[in-house]
Amino acid sequence: MLTAPLVVFDYLTNALVMLGWLIHNAIWNVMTSTALAAIPFIALIASEWFKARQEGDDEGNKGVLTINRIETRLYVMVLILLFTCQPILQVQLTTVDVDQRRSQECGTRQFAGGEWGESALSAIDGETANIPVWWAFVHAVSHGMTGAAITAIPCSTDFQSIRTELDLNSVEDPVLKREVGEFQLACFGPARNRLFQEYGSVEPSRAHDVDWIGSRFFLDTPGYYDSFHAGRPVTGFPYDADRDVSRPNTGPGQPGYPTCREWWSSSDVGLRARLHDQVDSGFWDSFRSVFTSNEAEDYVIRRMVSPRSGAASGNLDQAVVGYRDLGGGGRAGFWDSIVTGAGAIGGGLSILPFSAGMDMLKQALPMVQAILVMALVICLPFVMVISGYSYRAVGMATFGLFGTWFLTFWWELARWIDSKLIDLIYNSDAAKMSWMAAANNAYDKLVLQFVEGMMFLVLPAIWLGVLGWAGMRVGEAVGSSVKGGAGDAQGAGKKGGDKTQSTASGGKI
Repeated sequence: MLTAPLVVFDYLTNALVMLGWLIHNAIWNVMTSTALAAIPFIALIASEWFKARQEGDDEGNKGVLTINRIETRLYVMVLILLFTCQPILQVQLTTVDVDQRRSQECGTRQFAGGEWGESALSAIDGETANIPVWWAFVHAVSHGMTGAAITAIPCSTDFQSIRTELDLNSVEDPVLKREVGEFQLACFGPARNRLFQEYGSVEPSRAHDVDWIGSRFFLDTPGYYDSFHAGRPVTGFPYDADRDVSRPNTGPGQPGYPTCREWWSSSDVGLRARLHDQVDSGFWDSFRSVFTSNEAEDYVIRRMVSPRSGAASGNLDQAVVGYRDLGGGGRAGFWDSIVTGAGAIGGGLSILPFSAGMDMLKQALPMVQAILVMALVICLPFVMVISGYSYRAVGMATFGLFGTWFLTFWWELARWIDSKLIDLIYNSDAAKMSWMAAANNAYDKLVLQFVEGMMFLVLPAIWLGVLGWAGMRVGEAVGSSVKGGAGDAQGAGKKGGDKTQSTASGGKI
């Protein structure tokens, strides 16, 4: 028997589609063995005979006309039976190889090059499945179009995944944690005090830099980190007679008291180098591929040792161009400030349940898609027989399968928008890092999270609506199935987010 080598995009779909065709074959075998598959042909002859009887004796050569009508329709039904109902090709499903690293970099699924054959599935429990020629063609075309559309999405950095991975980095070494605290007390605190004593206030251009322990101003400006010392002997910094002769608990061959600049900047045992080593080297590679400035590594280290800032900071000075900028020229009055503040509070309270619900929804949507495809495959024998092997039914089922398969592209596009929208708005290194910090644009980030999250539902809804405009009633049915199947997952995630938020705010579960 000839083989139909078909591809799918994930392992769940691989198993469910194979299961669907196994059940489809069993149903079709029952229909053929019990002659149910022949009922449409009997109905055709009976219908044409009844129509000829109704026409009366004055309609001319009724016998020839009846035979012509039966013959014409019979050809169509036989062709539909042969190409859409008779399983001729053996199914062999292969899951495409995905380049995981490239997918992380681009924000969308990136298919690996070469042939895909290592994960081919041709049987379940020793049972093989067959597929009619037409549905094998529809499967191949649908996945080819979907894969081509996904490949056409520009490769861009997935800032969401980078930010998530960045947030996972922390100082795990308890000794290093304690040493960072000592550095803050012995170096950063005195340097900040001296800065305020000398200048009285901090210039806006310098405020961000002097707000963390690795400040370039404190390191490079005489009178700050070069004049303060560690409060105790630090391992790795040998005794220096000129520097440590008057200090206790040290001497030749013992650790000394490094200056704060040495303590932070030493290439081998300095705090910065040791904090740098706490981060996985793979993350450094991906981070440097996005951020080209020299401050990129300092930024990651700053995130590790500084408190995370968010919506509560009230820093809203880096706004996305919205209706206020377009309509009001960027002027914000007292009432606008109140509304913005209220929006930030409301968004901050609702973002956790919303994000939890959307995360569950994103995970559930491809699963629902695979189950829908399996259901459509199982229903095909009934659809073909009940419709009397109608070409209209074939068209509806064809567009139903294609529309369901193509949902994969819309979810990949939603992922790209979820990532690329940040780059389109914050396209400089400074703006990117500001977004990553979520310090200067917290309000905008809240709004973007709501907008981007809903794209996973809005874009497929538009696609299914377009199918409806084209006369394909399957669009509404598939859309309702997707929404209903994933709704419970979204509700469960949202409920978990609500409980987590309630617990964090002192409520009881």
